[in-house]
Amino acid sequence: MFTMIKSVRRVTKIVSGLLVAALYLFVPTAVQAQARANSATETQGGFPDASFDAAFRKYTPPENRFSPFYAWDAHMALGLTVFRTGSSAVQFTGLFQTIGTENLGSKVSVGGTGYVLSLGYVHSYSADVKLSAGLAHLSSHLTRDLDDKLEEETLKGTTIPVVSDPSEYNVFFFRAHWKLSAWPFRPELEVVLEPVNFEFNGGDAGDVRPVYFGTRSTLWRGNQKSLVAETQHEIGGNPFNNVSLSFELFARGQPEGRFQIFVSASPGHHVHVSPNIGALRDGIALGIRMRPDVSPNSLVPSSLIENSNRSP
Repeated sequence: MFTMIKSVRRVTKIVSGLLVAALYLFVPTAVQAQARANSATETQGGFPDASFDAAFRKYTPPENRFSPFYAWDAHMALGLTVFRTGSSAVQFTGLFQTIGTENLGSKVSVGGTGYVLSLGYVHSYSADVKLSAGLAHLSSHLTRDLDDKLEEETLKGTTIPVVSDPSEYNVFFFRAHWKLSAWPFRPELEVVLEPVNFEFNGGDAGDVRPVYFGTRSTLWRGNQKSLVAETQHEIGGNPFNNVSLSFELFARGQPEGRFQIFVSASPGHHVHVSPNIGALRDGIALGIRMRPDVSPNSLVPSSLIENSNRSP
């Protein structure tokens, strides 16, 4: 097992080095100069910034075969820059998700929990272009409440559906993120390549969808409020397409609103498990999301920040 872990680390270092080398060869020098200028204005050193996200989503009619077992979900997510120097950074992200079944009598029941953890190297070529590579792990776990719900539905004569995706993933990822700030609606595009899923003990791992891409566009922006459209897609076995429309409020200098109300839709009749977004059930859902500013500078009075930036 330790040999496998050492091999994984060695491959990660090699791939990250090759990726960075390729970026320096193919990205124009002007963009690199802009990245150096941007890095001078960003907080450097250990733990320079962080982000937090909490959301709840409730599925609505029409129902599908998974509805009794996946009626709602909720998650908390954390993004943390572990260290930044110049235009390079090490970033950790964590997503913790809970999936609820339809109620067991009057009892609110939880059918499963899961988490996604990732650690990666990020290189910023400008404020609008970032590329990264790293390792992500997903693990999901079922509960006794789900066993009770399965028993209840079996007694009704319901055919129990099966989730075709694995319950665990370990993947190398290579990510590119672009912001087209000068374009109408300020579109953003993210593409992730995950060529293989593996187990550290060398066991047989399930297949992973190798390509993920997402988009985000601001359709309208007012005073600390905006209307945003987002899409998420994965290509491969048991693929999915998810679209959402969010009304975001109380931005206060953040790129996204602190409080959001959204509706999402995913065509199909399946459940998907992904190291990029956690679990997703096809169908229509309504939800709320909170994204407060938790960066270190937000916890320090602005007067102290201004004084610290002044020359002695």
